[in-house]
Amino acid sequence: MPPVPENIAAIKRPIDALWTYYLLKAAATTVAFPLTALLLYFRFHTMRYDFGAEGLRMSWGILFRHQILLNYARIQDIHLQSNIVERWLGLARVVVQTAGGGSGAEMTLEGLREF
Repeated sequence: MPPVPENIAAIKRPIDALWTYYLLKAAATTVAFPLTALLLYFRFHTMRYDFGAEGLRMSWGILFRHQILLNYARIQDIHLQSNIVERWLGLARVVVQTAGGGSGAEMTLEGLREF
């Protein structure tokens, strides 16, 4: 398997524009804004990506740590999604599906500028 390109392997965190998107998303909840903003703040500041030779890893969370590791061989579909606000901020979500993962996404990489 060829090595991961250097510009992709250098991506370790989402870009700062994702925090702006999260604030707008939290503002849409009106009354629940403080709680939603706090939860999204912790998600944004703990989110990490690792594009290794064998697969990709995503982790986030403080109290409840979530970590997903996908081998490249298991990846079946990759979709690029972005709504109008994400496009305005220059963001996109990369939705990764695996062969045995069912109909939902196995991993969603958020806050990427070079998608």
